[in-house]
Amino acid sequence: MRMTLLADRYARALRESIAEPAQLEAAADALSVLSALYTGDAQFRRAVINPVIDKTVRRQVLDAALQALAPPEEVTRLLHTLLDRNRVVVLPALAARFQSHINDWLNRVEVTVVTATPLTPALEAQLIRSMEQFSEKTVKLKSKVDPSIIGGLIVYMWGVFFDCSLRTRLEKLKEKLLAEETLTYGH
Repeated sequence: MRMTLLADRYARALRESIAEPAQLEAAADALSVLSALYTGDAQFRRAVINPVIDKTVRRQVLDAALQALAPPEEVTRLLHTLLDRNRVVVLPALAARFQSHINDWLNRVEVTVVTATPLTPALEAQLIRSMEQFSEKTVKLKSKVDPSIIGGLIVYMWGVFFDCSLRTRLEKLKEKLLAEETLTYGH
């Protein structure tokens, strides 16, 4: 609980220091990569959190990773602050909290669309316009192909899915016909 609150405060502070949307995206990407490095590489993790190691050496290790990413300056300053306060351990939670807020900060919604065949560019553009009109937000569309839905589409947005697939319609029709058969024949 404490880690999440701390991470959320750092995420909001970072947000307040970045004005441009493109920089917010770059910060989110950099934090995600650094978080993956931190959680996936035990040597890196030990090098940046071990208080026995001299702080200048820990900063050099962190700066080498930051140099490879070239994140916005605000991210670099925040990570230096975390290092100075021995709070680099909050990095994965910080990256997660920042990522969870970024769509709200950018007035954006992520929409995943599943179709039986790939969307044409024209249909994708029409779908984006419709979803933007419905949500009153900018839509970040992800497309997936699943031939098993036969036709139509399934839309995932805001943690809810709207199933307009042919497979689902056929299943509902089958259930309805079987229910009517049972009523008619008494089985």
